[in-house]
Amino acid sequence: MSNEIELMVSVRRQGEKGVKRRGDVITCRQSGGSWGSAELKVHQVVTWPGNNASEIELQSAALILAILKKKKEWGEPNPTVDFPFCEVVTEPVENDEGVQINSANGEPVFQTLITNRSVLHFDFDALPESETDDVFDPEVEANFLAADDLTIYIEERGIDKREPSERGRKEHRDITTPNPILHADTALRRDQTTDIQEFLSRKVEPLDSWST
Repeated sequence: MSNEIELMVSVRRQGEKGVKRRGDVITCRQSGGSWGSAELKVHQVVTWPGNNASEIELQSAALILAILKKKKEWGEPNPTVDFPFCEVVTEPVENDEGVQINSANGEPVFQTLITNRSVLHFDFDALPESETDDVFDPEVEANFLAADDLTIYIEERGIDKREPSERGRKEHRDITTPNPILHADTALRRDQTTDIQEFLSRKVEPLDSWST
């Protein structure tokens, strides 16, 4: 399975408090897919899982490949999985005073949000300067990098990266449920599915626009 997936990785430094960080995975395609020139200039493609991948990386890569294959079978010409390693929480909606909002029948209103865009995280600092110059230059399409050449971090539980004002009165929130990433019975991404097996079993008619 070595390097069968191309990960689009953010290289813009955006701080540790926000959801977006340098080194986070934004989207992915199977190797040989098509990327836009602008994407290749402002982000970095990393081929993954590599020859020294951990067991959880291999399991997650197999799951992503299954989704990409299914999308291809459905007729999508250049399938992707967006935010494949994001973490999500479902929480009650609060007003500006921190008071929980209820629906007309008195039931709490809930929302599902990304709290950590990527628990799979890459560090580019070990690369020689000759390579990082291209990686961080927003005008250059840098060569693809192999995951084996980078430092990889996998967060077992993500810490809420949103600004406190975006998460009500809760200044910090650890994810206390089992890691909702890389598992077949939970969400790969917030807007795709909460049940991967159900997603893979769907019958989908190809869109006419996919064939044009």
